[in-house]
Amino acid sequence: MYDMTRFTPQDMAKCSLVLRQLGRNTASMEACSQKIVKFIYQHFCSSQTGENSCVLVRLFKTHPYGELEDSLQQSVRRLMNNNSPAADMKCWTLLAAAGAQPQWNSRHTAAQNTAIGLVSTELVAEMPAISEIIRQFGLDIPTVIGTQRERFLQLEPAVLNIFHVSEAKGSPLIPEQKSLIIPYQVKSVLGFGGLLPSGSLFAVVMFLKVKIPQNTAEMFRHLALSVKTALLLGEEKVVFDSSSSAAKNAVNNNFYDNQFLESQIANLIELLDFSEQEMLRQADRFQATIDKLQREIADRKNKEQALQPSQEPFTGILNVPNEGIVRMEENPGSQRLNQGEEQI
Repeated sequence: MYDMTRFTPQDMAKCSLVLRQLGRNTASMEACSQKIVKFIYQHFCSSQTGENSCVLVRLFKTHPYGELEDSLQQSVRRLMNNNSPAADMKCWTLLAAAGAQPQWNSRHTAAQNTAIGLVSTELVAEMPAISEIIRQFGLDIPTVIGTQRERFLQLEPAVLNIFHVSEAKGSPLIPEQKSLIIPYQVKSVLGFGGLLPSGSLFAVVMFLKVKIPQNTAEMFRHLALSVKTALLLGEEKVVFDSSSSAAKNAVNNNFYDNQFLESQIANLIELLDFSEQEMLRQADRFQATIDKLQREIADRKNKEQALQPSQEPFTGILNVPNEGIVRMEENPGSQRLNQGEEQI
């Protein structure tokens, strides 16, 4: 279990290791995505009460309209007044969901619109959550909805980022205020994701019952790489569970086999880079702690040495045997006598 209010680099490393393995032995990217959101929903809990920290977890992916299954294409057309878009138009597609309500645990019932056509830059700019995810990921709308693979191949290795809304209630970036944020007391929204080699953008979005500060949110950038690795294991197969999707994607999968292997190698290099960077950060923190302790020890020794000269005259006075000397403290019950006073 991971407590969002006490999320540490150690928790991040443990969670990252698990998420990276979830793509194995899955028949599709959809099945892998469902494993990811279910794990996050079940394992992020309060350490005090055991209550789930998430109300709802969703995983989205941009996907060409022509490669969507029929039910998702219908969702896109419904929002476009039943007009048929171009086959290569990118669509903001819900791949998986897990949450507090039974209907939230399937992509087929988790949202009214399971696929949204990204028709133009102007229309996407009017979609606050989607456009803000794109912006916070360090991208721009024309790049995301574009079809030029060369541009994505240049950006893909570097784009792994977070989407963070610290105060969800009343935020214009989260339109589901009345249906989700207010009734379920969602405090913060946190997302993380990046680009896939296919030219798709993916994002995991967590609706949280606890408020998350920016420094905690930043750690989830590293989880994006593990989710990307897991999804790539699914991307080499098919995206959706239906057999029709399998037929649509078979050609693409064969075409991208070499690219998939290259991406896996690149991901491993990124993981090694991250591990080395994290080791250096931990070493710096450890050295800073040692330096602080050494300064405190040196300061204490200096204080003790400075105190000794003032103690010696007082000790000499107390040791005069013929005079009775009593040291009175502010507390009348605390006194110090010399030998002369004892004899008197």
